[in-house]
Amino acid sequence: MQNPDQTARPQQRFEDLRGILRYVPQFRQRVFVIAFDGALMRQPVFANLLQDVAVLQSLNIEVVLVFGARAQIQELAAVRGVKLTSDDGMGRTDKATLDIAIEAIMRQASDLVADLTALEMPVAVSNALAVHPAGVIDGIDQEFTGRIERVDATSLNAMVKADIIPVLPPLGYDGRGATLRLNSDAVAVEAAIALGAAKVIFVSEAGLAAEDGKRIAQVSVAEAREMFKRKDPRHDINLLSKLRHAALACQEGVPRVHIVDGTQDEALLAELFSNEGVGTMIHADDYQQVRKARAADVPVLLSMMQQSVDDAALVPRTREQMQARIKDFFVLELDGNPIGSVAVHDFEDGGVKTAEIACLFVRRAHKNKGHGQKLVAFAEETARLRGCARIFALSTQAFRFFEEKLGYVAADAAALPKARREKYEKTGRNSKVLIKQLA
Repeated sequence: MQNPDQTARPQQRFEDLRGILRYVPQFRQRVFVIAFDGALMRQPVFANLLQDVAVLQSLNIEVVLVFGARAQIQELAAVRGVKLTSDDGMGRTDKATLDIAIEAIMRQASDLVADLTALEMPVAVSNALAVHPAGVIDGIDQEFTGRIERVDATSLNAMVKADIIPVLPPLGYDGRGATLRLNSDAVAVEAAIALGAAKVIFVSEAGLAAEDGKRIAQVSVAEAREMFKRKDPRHDINLLSKLRHAALACQEGVPRVHIVDGTQDEALLAELFSNEGVGTMIHADDYQQVRKARAADVPVLLSMMQQSVDDAALVPRTREQMQARIKDFFVLELDGNPIGSVAVHDFEDGGVKTAEIACLFVRRAHKNKGHGQKLVAFAEETARLRGCARIFALSTQAFRFFEEKLGYVAADAAALPKARREKYEKTGRNSKVLIKQLA
């Protein structure tokens, strides 16, 4: 019988399952290091997040769990009347702060193991971190704050290969047997680097947002470092720490780091198993790219564009027509999946080279996210490299997009190259003619 107090989850749709299955081959037997904020672990949504971890493990994704304890340490210190020297493992940790941290963290580790055991997931708290004292920084002895010296990747790999989920608390032990306080973001990143992980996922109590309140979908390594250095007041120290460590992870070979607002329903799975995601991706590789189209892309592109053809937004094209001019076509990929296209056709008239933007298309699910502008900018740069002095587009429905967002100017059909003008007049589509001079 279902517990009425449990948080209800949206019913899974078959198309959602198909979307997940598309990613399974590339994720199978790859390591994901997932780090939960301590504050998030006290919220009702956390039970759902652990169920999502169970889903990942069932898909043969090798999961390592890390947890933070800042909120629990603050809470216990308030109860005990202890003044903390540091609550996040980044500053100085005196003996009183260490005692509070050990108690809060070990209690939290016990609760997490109990929750995972209830979900029938084998789990073990690991001491795979070899640490040493942080020492003196800026003239201040950090006392019981530690730095990670080495990660025992062999023992962690043995666990995940045996379908046991390792749990790494933000504590470590040095060669003399002393317990030292660690930062959980650093634990997650160092473990990911040592294991050659495919991803680090920071499941936080808040996400990264821009000034207008909209989420920041992607951040490069350089941008992450700059945001950390600026100490952007919109983001608390918790998020800034994640940006700093995400940049380090990418620099050291982890392809992608995600920061996800764990208070959102389905946040973990939605971030991992959809093209756009719901959080912020920090990436070292070319996550989003425009590439030359290949003959094998033609059936996919035709299928993607069919609705726009039916709506008279795009000119109908046959497979043969596209394959004959395949060198003019380009595909926009998002995480390896085609989501848009553009073609650049060249004309020469009276010694002047002109280019046409054609077949500009973005999948419905990815509209209004800047992808169209990216494709047009790519087309313009391609035309410049080909020596074109100007570029034009013909549009029946998107002419405002070209005029208002891209600086194109409406013109008469007489401005088109002769060969293109003749074809334009034969179609009878009465498309708007939009032209832009190329610098």
